[in-house]
Amino acid sequence: MGTWSKLAAGAMVAITMTWAAVPEAGTSVTVPLSCNKGPDGQVCKVNVTIPASVEESGTVTVRIDGNNSGKISHTGLNYIYNMTTELRIPDNASYVAGSGRIIPDTGSANVRPGARVTQSGRTIAMVLPAHVEDGQSYTPPSFEFQLKATGAAGSRIVQKFQQYRVTANAIIIGDVHTVCDPKPKPYTIGTTNITAAAPAP
Repeated sequence: MGTWSKLAAGAMVAITMTWAAVPEAGTSVTVPLSCNKGPDGQVCKVNVTIPASVEESGTVTVRIDGNNSGKISHTGLNYIYNMTTELRIPDNASYVAGSGRIIPDTGSANVRPGARVTQSGRTIAMVLPAHVEDGQSYTPPSFEFQLKATGAAGSRIVQKFQQYRVTANAIIIGDVHTVCDPKPKPYTIGTTNITAAAPAP
């Protein structure tokens, strides 16, 4: 395997990390990925906490928590950074402005600096700009956001995984950018049924 391939494979380590939600509520989903660099067969394991149902015009909180990535170490790798996980804001829902946030005191110290949740159009993303050096591991911080149900009773809010990106910095060749799309794209990771609002007393 050449240096480029080894470094691309190094970038993939972050993709195979496991996300784990609060134990009593999370549902584990393995998302198959197609990446522009690195070996075939990459996956992203996500555990999403999202309610099974919500009343019309009600609010849904989506929360995702992270587990340790395992040791990241590959020949020629300096560090990885800009780990970005994108979710699609579903149909039948609107993003609650300002609700995206990193949960305080979660994740490992080496990726907390600069960690943020961003929203643009129908995309919400958690971005980890900090460097994870060769030989280290990391735990992504937990993040959450809220959605307002806009669909009619009987419709669904289908939460979907949209994309994963990571940059590996390598000796000699510099930055290696890897983009991974789910198969199919976007990939369903959770569903909330919209129910009729309870009648006023």
